[in-house]
Amino acid sequence: MVKKSFSDKRSVSYLQHGILASSADWVLPGPRKGIAYILADFGYDVLVSNVRGTRYSRKHTYLDPERRSLEFWGFSWHEIGVIHIPTMIDYIINKTNENQLFYIGHSE
Repeated sequence: MVKKSFSDKRSVSYLQHGILASSADWVLPGPRKGIAYILADFGYDVLVSNVRGTRYSRKHTYLDPERRSLEFWGFSWHEIGVIHIPTMIDYIINKTNENQLFYIGHSE
């Protein structure tokens, strides 16, 4: 599939994993099975994120899980829902110049 840029004005979908999961859960089933692939095949720009605590979040911009352990791990799921996810949504909307997106998320 040809990579398209945000300027191609495709609808945006944002996938957020739940507790004890990661962005990998949206792609591990593979093409034609993973929701990230399915949405891309239907023409959506697909963005997946990882919250702190996943293996993919260990390269946080300024919080090192080893040297600043208390700060890195000092978060709550409430904080993720009230601060982190809305911030990610605002960032995506700002970068894509869209006024809405499709949010798909889950919890355990």
